[in-house]
Amino acid sequence: MADNILKHWASKWVREVADSGARLSEIAGMLATEAAHMDQTELGPPAAINKITWQKAGRVAEPGRYMFKFGWLIVTADDLAIWRQFPNMTFTLVRTANETEEEYRLGTFELPTGPPKYE
Repeated sequence: MADNILKHWASKWVREVADSGARLSEIAGMLATEAAHMDQTELGPPAAINKITWQKAGRVAEPGRYMFKFGWLIVTADDLAIWRQFPNMTFTLVRTANETEEEYRLGTFELPTGPPKYE
């Protein structure tokens, strides 16, 4: 139930921020403030945190649970909305509480700085 409340709050918060017309630097500040207040046990051990781009995620088009080399990735509709608006955005992978499988969700995000890198 707590997950549903958190998802509803996060979804509502994302819509409010998107509709506010706030600059990206202001949004980043809000996210940093929220992340500072999170319980560190929710984030998992430091070794479990990595970053992923939409390109590296295979430009998934639908919300769902996807299998990757590092484990399962849960992508929400809100995550996809952000990636569609900012295709070069990098998300932090955050390990979920699932103890039986390597499972991650998308956490905070950052825009790349400088010219685009070609791989």
